[in-house]
Amino acid sequence: MLNISYRTQRLQAVCTRIEEAQAQLGPGPASELHELLAEAESFLTADELIEFRDGEILVGDSLSFSFGTHYRAVFNPVGENLPREEDGSVAWGRVRRIMLIEIS
Repeated sequence: MLNISYRTQRLQAVCTRIEEAQAQLGPGPASELHELLAEAESFLTADELIEFRDGEILVGDSLSFSFGTHYRAVFNPVGENLPREEDGSVAWGRVRRIMLIEIS
């Protein structure tokens, strides 16, 4: 299972309490965010989530997933010794922990 953590308590509240998400984002985007997180937890690695949700790999070892009409959730891999490919990029197929760092 892909493990998700949250950079702040505010992000954790939005992501774990639908009422908080609806107040911050609106009903539709709140539902889509919670669906994204549930899907993420159903996969073993970040690479599976990237493929399934058409995620975007950003500069600086981050991932971005769109939800709602204009929101995106940004994640970073978590760990001291992140698995790397030969070119130095993150080996997302071996990442099993990600942290939500931003909703914009």
